[in-house]
Amino acid sequence: MTRDALVLDYQPRHCLRTGDLLAVEAILRWPMRRLGSATGPNLPTTPDRGLARMLSELVLHAACAEAKTWARPDIRISVKLLGPQLSSEDLCRQVRTALAQTGLPPESLEIAIPEQLAFRLDDDAATAFAGLRDIGVNLLLDEFGHAVASLVALRDLPLTALKCDRLMLRGLPTDHEALALTRAVIETSHAIGLSVCADGVDQGRQRATLEALGLDEGQGMIFSPPLPTAEMRLYLQRLR
Repeated sequence: MTRDALVLDYQPRHCLRTGDLLAVEAILRWPMRRLGSATGPNLPTTPDRGLARMLSELVLHAACAEAKTWARPDIRISVKLLGPQLSSEDLCRQVRTALAQTGLPPESLEIAIPEQLAFRLDDDAATAFAGLRDIGVNLLLDEFGHAVASLVALRDLPLTALKCDRLMLRGLPTDHEALALTRAVIETSHAIGLSVCADGVDQGRQRATLEALGLDEGQGMIFSPPLPTAEMRLYLQRLR
């Protein structure tokens, strides 16, 4: 961090029905020149609260600042929580500060909460997240399908969306169990007012199946890999 060696890449998320770009996920990477690529997709969490706070501030501010330059308030920038070390109080302060300093509308920011982290948050987390929802920030339950208590989060957190983990899509469209599970998740989520997206939409048959099941948004190689800042800006220009 002191050498400004960490960077953000950006992966688009599209509407399956129309193909419109709806959101972009910010992905923290540590480029390794020797390897010619970046490690990741996300750096591991740290037990050091101070370091976790610095990482979170860096990612939030950089992502919001970049999204502001796009001048596309209709496209959400999605930022994943970095670890359980970050308290709810820290999160609310950092989000409000990043929005105020960059001028990004709250509705253009999405906070992604990893599923396994959602069940280890402190007691006032629901209140803190409700405060973010009150100002218009979107909340997404990420990596859905990893933990056994997923439905608890759907009930207890003021979510706007959930993202199915790529493991849930494995076997589609030929695996009947995966098909039934994915259909149940989409229908349940829609019934309680949540939109549903999926990570790992990499093939045409996958996309067609998910669209038929009613999935709202998809992210994966069929649309775009994670892109460096300059390439993400070109991607946006091509879509105008």
